[in-house]
Amino acid sequence: MTAVKASREASPPKSSRLLSGLKDRRFLAMLLLGIASGLPFAVITGTLSAWLTSEQISVATIGVLSWSGLAYSFKFLWAPVLHRAAFPVFKRLGMRRSMLVPLQLLIGACLSGFALLDPQTGLSLIAGLAVLGAALSATFDIVVDTWRIETADNQGELDSLTANYQFGYRAAAFIGGAGALILSDLLGGWSLTLGILGLVMLCTVGGALIAPEPNRRESREEAEAQETSETERYPRGARNLVVALVLIGWGWSFWTLGSFMIEALGSPETAKPGPFTLSKGPLIVAATVLTPALGALWLMRMVRGSALKNGGPVHPSRLQRASDTMFGAVVLPMMELIGRMGWATISALLLILTYRFADSIWGSFAYPFYMGSTGGALGHTATEVALASKMIGVAAVIAGIVGGGVLVRLMGRMPALVLAAVLAAATNLLFADLARGAPSMDAFLSLTRLDVLYALTGLDLRMARLTTAILGENLAVGFASVVYVAYLSSIVNPRFAAVQYALLGSLTMLIGQLGRPAVGAMIEAEGFAPVFVLTAGLGLVPVGLSMFEWFRQSRAAVSSTPGVEPS
Repeated sequence: MTAVKASREASPPKSSRLLSGLKDRRFLAMLLLGIASGLPFAVITGTLSAWLTSEQISVATIGVLSWSGLAYSFKFLWAPVLHRAAFPVFKRLGMRRSMLVPLQLLIGACLSGFALLDPQTGLSLIAGLAVLGAALSATFDIVVDTWRIETADNQGELDSLTANYQFGYRAAAFIGGAGALILSDLLGGWSLTLGILGLVMLCTVGGALIAPEPNRRESREEAEAQETSETERYPRGARNLVVALVLIGWGWSFWTLGSFMIEALGSPETAKPGPFTLSKGPLIVAATVLTPALGALWLMRMVRGSALKNGGPVHPSRLQRASDTMFGAVVLPMMELIGRMGWATISALLLILTYRFADSIWGSFAYPFYMGSTGGALGHTATEVALASKMIGVAAVIAGIVGGGVLVRLMGRMPALVLAAVLAAATNLLFADLARGAPSMDAFLSLTRLDVLYALTGLDLRMARLTTAILGENLAVGFASVVYVAYLSSIVNPRFAAVQYALLGSLTMLIGQLGRPAVGAMIEAEGFAPVFVLTAGLGLVPVGLSMFEWFRQSRAAVSSTPGVEPS
């Protein structure tokens, strides 16, 4: 057992951990780094939509621009490369801090750059900054997670650092969400608001500067040795071929998406996101998901029963090392999953790809729906949206998370998974009703006398409708997130937990993100109500897949019980 492992196991008492945590600069650094992680995500994936809506940018264009957040879904691809990376100019700060500081500076520059641009004349530049900012932010998240894990001396410290990170991240979501919306109303515009957000991001550099550089050379070398032993079990040429095919598939997907995004933002009046999504969407999913799965399956069949030898020790070049890290990050976890689950991998992947579809596909259109003025949009002010969505709504998500945890214990994981899928689909109908003038919502508020309760708190009928819909939707989102994480955690192998969870988790929002431009075009043509009805209907797909997975797991459990015949 290494010294690192031993120290991780020997955690001091909670009281001493609390006292030392108040004096330890690592915990303040972690708080600031958590803010630095959460702020760009909140701005790029949400606040930009509110800004563009206030500038009368079309919903279809906002849908295309939402692809800038795809970097957060695909960051697992370059995560292994960052394990040994250091930024040349800042090497004196140490390996991890040499990456944190320049990334924070560049992200701050991107956020500040938004303040200098006009959406009416500089939309392409805004898109470019959003793509760059998302890529830098996703990379920063990887380095922060690595620093958090490496800097902890024991499990207790790791738990405390993680709690500080989550607190900072949620604080950043509030600053970049509700704070930005309220500021934009108070300041009478977005330029100064975005500039302030950029300044806040630059201030978080202090977290990286006070963060001590982890001293984990022993654990890094041990991880590298384990990674090498895993990959060397398979013929070098075969694994390089599979990695090359995966990279070609991903490269083609990025090129296809990027080319269309540039074309659509340059000529939004002639762009056709609907036909593009229908024709290219399935191919992109095949290239990004099926390619590594089929490559893993081919490699497993090819080497089954054969002696796997590479011919003695080899000192790999940088290119070979990069190929091996990609193999270990993408192909090897997929091989283990397929080998363990067999044909059930297909249903699991389909469930993962579609489970959060009903609530993820319209995420970029929340602000256009709340604040817009056409197509059934509600026309609320930024401050009203901040109150309903970012304050009351966040409390509802937390309540949903707590309720989800309780129901998983009471009902079991798979029944709760089915129920959460039903709720996620059904809550889209709440917004469809709002887009049609809220007849059903008004009847519900009157029947339950909630309209009287809202009036006592000073909220008028319009705000009562919005708040009730957001409460229902966010409760379902919190519930679904807990249940889904429980399911995802149950199918990963603890030995590959980090890479398998990152790989499968990255696929969760893929279809929803790919479909957003088509949804934006549909909203532009038909209004919001038909889209919410459509997403509710499409939400029945994960309901059916959840029921099938529940049935499959039940039969597998019965089959594995001695003396019990499956029914």
